[in-house]
Amino acid sequence: MIVPERYSAMEDTFATGYTGAAMIANLHLHSRFSDGTSWPEDIALDAARSGLDAVALTDHDTMAGTERFLETCRHLGLDATPGCELDINEPELHYKSELLAYFPGMHGNWKEELPRTARVLEAALERRFRRIRFFIENARSVFSGKKLSFEDLFTDKTGLPYDEQLACSISWSKVDLFLYLKARKCIDADASYKYFKRRYFGEGVFQKFRFEKPDALTVIESVHGDGGFVVLPHLGHLWNDDLHAMQHDAQEVRHILSWFRERGVDGIELYWYNSERKSGRINEYLRTMAEPMGYFFTYGSDCHGPGSDKHTISLFKGKFTGFPSR
Repeated sequence: MIVPERYSAMEDTFATGYTGAAMIANLHLHSRFSDGTSWPEDIALDAARSGLDAVALTDHDTMAGTERFLETCRHLGLDATPGCELDINEPELHYKSELLAYFPGMHGNWKEELPRTARVLEAALERRFRRIRFFIENARSVFSGKKLSFEDLFTDKTGLPYDEQLACSISWSKVDLFLYLKARKCIDADASYKYFKRRYFGEGVFQKFRFEKPDALTVIESVHGDGGFVVLPHLGHLWNDDLHAMQHDAQEVRHILSWFRERGVDGIELYWYNSERKSGRINEYLRTMAEPMGYFFTYGSDCHGPGSDKHTISLFKGKFTGFPSR
């Protein structure tokens, strides 16, 4: 494990970094085990070709692709950290987003080495599995002339014959349903995901599914109990990636950062906000606020792979000196 280096507010922008031992890193990547378009092995190869040294697979609510990813990264000489992105609902903050979890000490089977986190993930996977089947039944009623099934959705997503064990390890999302309905020509090919959510969920075309998520403290305690680190991702999203809105609402930004830090969140993600200029400005603003609170910083582009609107693995990276020593 690389020992972290302390740095000032001006040293660590997303395209430049420390003068000490550092790795070119992108620690926020998604595979087909959640809402990405590539398998873990292909992501590792893409990372190596993009000149990265350090990577992390951070699928939503699952680590099912972790061992495949780690093995390929070892073969390619990449420094890979086991990780995941956990969906949370924190009512005290009205925060309905995610927390990133990283486990640099994990080497083998995540279910055995991370029992506390595994319980949280397995509960989330089960809920996601029930929800996607519920939505498929909705879709069968709405698009009665189409032959829709969960098994067909599985094959559409994976390119494989139906496999129950693999199906239960995938973190199914509304994105999967959206792409499947596009492929089956139930919705227009040029329809956006934003439109799809508004039309079919916001306007009540599909029935609602009660989807409970853990609160922040449940996730933080579980990850820390397994020796991991918790990172707050893409905070700018709460202000629609608008720096001026964040500056205008600086007291709330500071409150959220303080709240998460007091409850044990370890790091802040410096993120790709769709352009170099915007990313640099938002990241510098957040880092200037967060560093005095004792946070460390990671880098992530939230890459979802080729064919998605977030194929960002080569667009964003930073010089990362590693996770803090406990």
